[in-house]
Parts: sequence; structure tokens; C-alpha cells
Amino acid sequence: MVNNGFGMQAAEEYLRLEAYRPVRIREGEDVIELPAIQAVFRAMGVSALKGNRFAQKTLAELVATMERDHHRLCMEAFGSAVEYKHKWDEEIKRCRKAGLPEPTPLPHPDDIILDVKTGYVNYEGPQTKEQKARFDEAVERCAQAQKEVTYFADKYRGSRSEAVKARVLDEWHFEQRMFDRINDLLPKRHKTKLENRSYAQGASREGNALEELRRNRALRQEYVGD
Repeated sequence: MVNNGFGMQAAEEYLRLEAYRPVRIREGEDVIELPAIQAVFRAMGVSALKGNRFAQKTLAELVATMERDHHRLCMEAFGSAVEYKHKWDEEIKRCRKAGLPEPTPLPHPDDIILDVKTGYVNYEGPQTKEQKARFDEAVERCAQAQKEVTYFADKYRGSRSEAVKARVLDEWHFEQRMFDRINDLLPKRHKTKLENRSYAQGASREGNALEELRRNRALRQEYVGD
């Protein structure tokens, strides 16, 4: 009889469902809900702390294996990132020297940050075509906000009407806040400095726009909750 593998896949799926099935356990006077596999590990840890040598040995071996596998995967990912970054850096240099259009790989090598101390790789930019499309839209909106800020700043400074200046200032602050919310999220190498920034009361500040947004949302949720 030929085993096409579907039976084994189904068994693995059932095991996975059981492993992450929510269960309730008592901790002192409280009843908490955990995935079944976490409850098993917690029970093993409690048993180990009480002196059960089998539980101690099993838990230590599980942790050691997990850390070893994690380290191996990190090293493999780090090595692949180093090779990728070096390959594209060299290709970009070659194209610049030859006067050819620069390639735009995803991710871009300049967006790959290597931490040699920890072995971790951080990607500070888009990694897929879909992410790149959204990223480009955000950058374009940021550039548009800069144009609008400059426009309203000039209009504000050139107006003698207090009513007009008040209306224009609102528009100026709106576009400035939009710029800051986008720019604060961009990776360091993609950030830009806003020209014609308003420092009037109520204007957003560089690096604080997202915190302001979170604070306002929290206040709205609290208000609705009441």
C-alpha cells in the first residue's frame, strides 16, 4: 500500500490542535487559561522545582535543544544576509562605475542591518513588491505633505487677515502632523527633515507624532467606554 503522506499530515494537524487547545488550570486562588502545551511545560517546571530529577533533566534538555536550534537558525540567517548584502553591494558599485542604472533589489542591501555581536539581522525597509508599493506610497505622501506645509507656511506669512491666518494655520498643522506620522515610521536612512516647521501651540513635533496619535486614540476609547 502506498502512503501518500496525507494521513501523516492529518495526524500532525490533530496533534498541533491538541497542543494549542486552551485549557484552564488553577494557580493559587486564580484560574487561568493557557495552551495545553504551555500547561504541560508549566507542570514540568513546577515538578522540577520540587526536586523531580526526571523533570529537571527533561526540562534542561528541552531548553538546551531549543537554544541550540535557535542559535543555528540565527547563524544560517546571518550568513545568508551577509552573502546577499555583499553580492548586491558589489553589483551596485559595478553599475555606478560603469554608468549603468542601479539595480533595486528587495530587500535593498542598505536596508539590511547586521549586528555582529548578537548575530541578528534587521531589515529596515520593504522586503516584498507589495511592501515596496505601500512604502513608495508613504514616501510620496510624505513628500506631498512637505509641499503643502511650505505652501501654507508661505500663505500664512503673507496674509494680514487673522481669520485667514487661523484657517491656514490649521491646514499647515494638519499637513505637518501627517508628515511627522509617516516620517517617524520610516527607517533612519529614509527619513527627511521637514522644512518650514511650525512651532506654534498645537503643532506636532518630530518623533512625537505617533505617541500623540496613540494618546488621542486611548482618550477616544476611554470616552466611548464611558
